[in-house]
Amino acid sequence: MSDTLNRQLLLGALVTAVVVAALMTWVDVPLALTLENYRDTWWMHFFNTITNFASGFIWYPVAVIGLITAYVRHKKRLPNPTAFTREARAWVFMIVTMASSGTFVNAVKLAVGRERPRLLFRDGTTGFHPFGLDLADCSFPSGHTQSIWTAMLALSFIYPPLRPVFLLVAVMISASRIIISAHYAGDVAAGLYVAVAATLLWRRWFEREGVPLSLRRGAA
Repeated sequence: MSDTLNRQLLLGALVTAVVVAALMTWVDVPLALTLENYRDTWWMHFFNTITNFASGFIWYPVAVIGLITAYVRHKKRLPNPTAFTREARAWVFMIVTMASSGTFVNAVKLAVGRERPRLLFRDGTTGFHPFGLDLADCSFPSGHTQSIWTAMLALSFIYPPLRPVFLLVAVMISASRIIISAHYAGDVAAGLYVAVAATLLWRRWFEREGVPLSLRRGAA
């Protein structure tokens, strides 16, 4: 299974690289310029609102609250060390996945130094400045896409019955990064791959002893 996942992630990386290159070459700039014409529409305001839910400052506290709740329920109120360990492991998985992938994305952003769409609208530039821009001006990959996808994918493994809801949230919010021109489409595609790869790799590590991350009642 380990070798299979490695091969799948390698194939995914190659496909993502091709897709990102194609988006950068033919799609990113024309799409951003087109969307800029709809800046004052109601649906643009909608996506401007929901895009804020991509912030890790929302999802890290969710995991921390999960840890605290598990401690209170299984350590204090109804002592059950085994149940506490299992629940704590799930929430630590979410935190570690978000933190590691977020650190990686920020490092790549600084190394690549792709200008954000706002610089296209302001100055007409679409350049790359490796190690030369402030992090806030770096566009590739999308950190908010990485953040929302790692959070939602982690939650989908912790609470599998709600997976369709989590994935819908991830799709909507990551799409908002393109729609509001915070990022190019290629940035979002790269951020998505980083999130998927990190989540699957950490899931394999956390489940290495055969105990699933799922917290649903009756899970093996």
